[in-house]
Order: sequence, then structure tokens, then C-alpha cells
Amino acid sequence: MNLNYEVFQWINSFAGKSSAMDSVMIIITNSVPYFIMACLLLLWFSGKTERTIYHRYTALYMLFTIVLSLCINEVIHLVYYHPRPFVTHHVHKLIPHPANSSFVSDHSILVFSAAWIMWLRKNKWRSIIFISGLSRIYVGVHYPADVLGGMVIAGAIGCFIIYVSAKTAPLIQRLFWIHDLIIKRIPFLSPYTHEQISKKNHSA
Repeated sequence: MNLNYEVFQWINSFAGKSSAMDSVMIIITNSVPYFIMACLLLLWFSGKTERTIYHRYTALYMLFTIVLSLCINEVIHLVYYHPRPFVTHHVHKLIPHPANSSFVSDHSILVFSAAWIMWLRKNKWRSIIFISGLSRIYVGVHYPADVLGGMVIAGAIGCFIIYVSAKTAPLIQRLFWIHDLIIKRIPFLSPYTHEQISKKNHSA
């Protein structure tokens, strides 16, 4: 019996003992994609001040980290298959899930991509709920190593994105231009164009 399974077994052993705790963990584990989407939207539409531009860069760095990390994970899944806990062991499985490769956890990549970028950018919202990684173990669909793998990949890619941020500036400016082109046609969003926010703060 290895440490990875022992830790999994200990965390997963709490499942089924409290219907309230089970419900909380199921909600947490299922809400990760929506939580990340909400983070991105809050960063993007956080106001109309100079700080808003900083938050928008943070949102884009987060998005770049998520996309690149998920692509790397997809390659890992193609070349390496590790069975999920419920495939090879008797576990307390609280949510339905296909028996695809367990390593690395996509959910962990999502939440740790957000967490690392928030931390690297010293954003005041950087206190991401790390318990989402724990929830994947609790509900019986991932091992601890799957979650740690997501943390490592997201951390490495996040550091790389920040390191090359100066070189991505032209791409980001192009994205801002496309963004402005679209939302200035929507009346209630037009005040949030990058151009309008920049002009407002330069004239202040």
C-alpha cells in the first residue's frame, strides 16, 4: 500500500458519514468551473479605474495559464493512463464520473491556475479556496497525487506566463482591441471598454 492511496483512503473515509458534509463537498467540487468563470468576470469588470486594467491583465494571465496547463494535461492523458480510485479500489464515490485517466486533475489545474496567478500578481483576491482540491479526493474521483500534479503544472505554467508577460504585450493589446470592438456596441457595457478606462485615468 503506497502513501498516495493511504492519504486518499483517509480523506475519502469521511465521505458518507455526514450528509451535510457530503453535500458541501459535492457542491464545491461541481462548482469549480463556475467559480473560475466568476473570478475572471469579477477581475474584468471590477470597476473603471486604473486598477481595473491591472485586474484585466491578471484575468488574461489566468486564462493563458488555464488554457496552456489544460493542453499539457491533455497530452499527459493521451500518453499515460492512471486508473481512478473507484476503478481499482472500493471507495465512497459521491458523484458520477467516467473512468478516464486520473492523473492529472483538470479541476485542480483550474483552481491552482487561478490561485498561482493571484499570488504572483499579489492580487487581494488571491485567497482561492484550496479546499476544492481536497473535495476531489473526498468525493472519490482523484488521488492526492492528481491534485498535487495539478498544483505543480499550474504553478510552473503560471510562473512562465508571468516571466514572458512583456513578450505577450502585443497579443494582449490586440485582445483589448477586439474586446473594445465588441462591447462598445453593447450600451450597458460600453463604459467598460479598455480605451474608455485608459482615457478616463489619463485625464484624471
